[in-house]
Amino acid sequence: MKKLRTIFITGLFVLIPIVVTFWIIKTVLSSVNNLILPYLREAGLPIPDIPGIGIIITILVILILGLLGQNYAGKKLLDLWDSFIGKIPVVRSIYSATKQTMETLFAKKESFSKTVLVQFPREGNFAIGFISNELKICNIDYYIVFIPFGINPTGGHLIIVKKEDVILTDLSVDEAMRTIISGGLAVKKQIKLIKEYKEMG
Repeated sequence: MKKLRTIFITGLFVLIPIVVTFWIIKTVLSSVNNLILPYLREAGLPIPDIPGIGIIITILVILILGLLGQNYAGKKLLDLWDSFIGKIPVVRSIYSATKQTMETLFAKKESFSKTVLVQFPREGNFAIGFISNELKICNIDYYIVFIPFGINPTGGHLIIVKKEDVILTDLSVDEAMRTIISGGLAVKKQIKLIKEYKEMG
């Protein structure tokens, strides 16, 4: 029975990562497939019922928007669109916040590149977070730190912490994310602390 239990547990370790990976891929592909396709069909466009056609259409739309954003006429059109969205009270807040986040993530190589420990949710407890930006409040230097949720790392808490209260670590973003997603099971056994921010260079 002990040997059978060991075999069963080994099988679980092999099966679960495969199932989770396929589930995530299926969910993402399904979301992309239905991102634009339903609206085109509602508009009465004759879209053939081919598996994956929504993914192809979405990719084409992204490429077309990318081409528009890289030429002068396209930039002017996008500027007009931004101006139009900026006049709608609630929508402009969501749009501008999302746009700024995307620009930060893809334009700055330093974004979320530094893994830190912060006392959260209360003093004496530590959470793994990522530095997303810096700011000054009354001439005091702060970090904006993003702390991902364990189950859904795309969501999390955004906190503002004094620089001297942030503990910089040698954890890479990948190592930190593995630790968070696994609930601490896949954790680096020894974490080195980096005292000075400049050493992260």
